[in-house]
Amino acid sequence: SGFLRRRGCCSGEAAPRRGRLAQTPRERGRAQAEQLVAQLLELKAEGNVAYQARDYSKAIEVYTRAVRLLPDLDDDDDESLHRLTPELLKQAAIILCNRSAAYMGEKKAVAALADAQLAVDYDSTNWKAHWRGGLAFMQMEPRLERSEKAIASFEATLLCTSLPASERDNVVRALEAAQYRLREGHDALDMPSMENCILS
Repeated sequence: SGFLRRRGCCSGEAAPRRGRLAQTPRERGRAQAEQLVAQLLELKAEGNVAYQARDYSKAIEVYTRAVRLLPDLDDDDDESLHRLTPELLKQAAIILCNRSAAYMGEKKAVAALADAQLAVDYDSTNWKAHWRGGLAFMQMEPRLERSEKAIASFEATLLCTSLPASERDNVVRALEAAQYRLREGHDALDMPSMENCILS
């Protein structure tokens, strides 16, 4: 009839779709990480308010909601690996450090230690992760191996480039207390102060 039919329009053939290509595992992982970081920041702020009010049980409850959102470091599929962005790892460690501090506020040293050690796994450059671990060991009943591990934790804290100069003396005093306890076999010095060790 002289009219040219456009392919796929009137011929019954499906026109090729020109939508956006499907996201790669890397893109999906990073998008999920951004959303997760936003959630963590919101929960962290809420938990910090409770902690500053010395409502440690409330702080623990809020931080725990955040911890439940954290990705498993043992997941090795492509999408999970790409979800572990530097910012997500950083915030995960901070959340765990803050819950560790709240546990210490309730004199739950074992739980505080577990969070501090997991925080190191997420971000070994976070000085508070090592610091909280040392404090947790010092809060426990004195034993040789606990004093040794407290010393190692405080020494690791001093090696962190993220350690503020204003906190260095406090860490040194804590290290000296742990060394004295190891040497004398008992806890003869006061616990290092946490008053200036604010949450992140």
